[in-house]
Amino acid sequence: MRLSRRQFAAAALAGGSLAAIAPAALAKETLPGWQIGFRNAPAGGFRPSVMERIAGRAPAGLEGALYRNGPAHFSYGKDFQGHWFDGDGMVQRIAIEAGHAVHSGRFMQTSKRVAEQAAGRFLAPGFGTAGDPDYGVMSPDDVSAANTSILPIGGKMYALWEAGSAMEFDGESLETIGPRHWRDDLKGMPFLAHPKVEPGGRVWNLAVSGRMVGIYDIAPTGKLNRFAMVDMPMASYVHDWAMTERHLLILCQPWVMTRNRPPIVNSLEWQPEQGLIVLVVSKDELEIQRSVQCPPRAFFHTGSAFEEADGTIRLDAAFYAEPVLGSGGGTNLMRGEYAEEDDLKSEFAQLVLPPKSDGYLVSSGGEGEFPQIHPAFSGQGHSLTVYASGAVPGRPIATGLTLTDWTAGTNETFGFGADQMVEEHLFIPKPGGKSEREAWIIGTTLNIRAQASEVHVFDASAIGDGPVVSWRARHAWPLGFHGAFVSA
Repeated sequence: MRLSRRQFAAAALAGGSLAAIAPAALAKETLPGWQIGFRNAPAGGFRPSVMERIAGRAPAGLEGALYRNGPAHFSYGKDFQGHWFDGDGMVQRIAIEAGHAVHSGRFMQTSKRVAEQAAGRFLAPGFGTAGDPDYGVMSPDDVSAANTSILPIGGKMYALWEAGSAMEFDGESLETIGPRHWRDDLKGMPFLAHPKVEPGGRVWNLAVSGRMVGIYDIAPTGKLNRFAMVDMPMASYVHDWAMTERHLLILCQPWVMTRNRPPIVNSLEWQPEQGLIVLVVSKDELEIQRSVQCPPRAFFHTGSAFEEADGTIRLDAAFYAEPVLGSGGGTNLMRGEYAEEDDLKSEFAQLVLPPKSDGYLVSSGGEGEFPQIHPAFSGQGHSLTVYASGAVPGRPIATGLTLTDWTAGTNETFGFGADQMVEEHLFIPKPGGKSEREAWIIGTTLNIRAQASEVHVFDASAIGDGPVVSWRARHAWPLGFHGAFVSA
């Protein structure tokens, strides 16, 4: 995982010849504001190039690689993908060593991308894309964009998408290796983009199909321990979920699939009268122990959950009064359009599940998305959650970063300014650190004015003071979704 001197020198040279892999427009074209985040990345990706340190100094002990995943191809000429969620996945890698940061990026060579690049047009159906009826689909893997998140496990790296197999890639070159099948009879089985990792490295994940949910129990080595199935009360759209030390929590939001044909988003119906139902599944038996009725809410992402001594469960997430990024918002963004009706803000809140009564919400007083906690406290009692915040009316994507302390009841925010679009940030434990505050927080932004992507590192003990170090790339890469940090 370390960057050799020869590799660093090669990256520096490559950075000076970016035009060799990207169209001239990448460096020259002036785009109208936030739309730069939804532009096609170069088909050949981004060769390793040294990022410019623009502020501060990298703290001692911070070495490794930040991986990010997200859609990065949205159009063939004037033909646009049906939804932002359907764009071909590109993995970004920011290698940090000896105070330097080197960026590289590469498309995942899924069967979908290979076929569409050869045809020069979109073929596969998806979340918001009807697809070509003549495109052969034998397995969910045939339509995978591998564009949502990253999972490091057992010394291997995977790009994830919620409806098909994990896609293995090389952690240094980013070259695609191929789909991972956790067991022969699970080939092509969905593998959600939000696996949950226990502090010891054990991985849990779900496979969602209609009202059926498969449960993966995977050892830190990457070997599948168990797989079991449970039923949901309705065919909910499940993108994320949560776990405690003893339980898995499947959140069945009342955004329900009423038919099974693409585009999926047009099959989803908002049924608030059903409420949000949380299934509490035992890790030991892999069976549903109870279900908890909660107020109707939509959501995409949870932070984490934990269980108190009396059995009360607390779960934090970015909740919405109704679904967002449906067939309107998720489609228009790629065309550079954003309507007021798309401007729905989340309530960052804690969902409380008492042992014997309905669930209820406790607001943090903040609004935002992409919540993350310190990985050493996953499924356990925690106080801190960080998330992207500071939405600007009439424009997508956050402009700041907020750290909520549930125990103290406080929110600490750093605002980057209206020229920045803020993505997910992750906790990285400091060497020898034991508390939640003994960590760095690392993430990316897209600087609209500079037309360049940036990486920022905060000290979790004082994010309001701003980044301790910031690097800027020589180019902008498209806005992504989720990532992972792998220490050197």
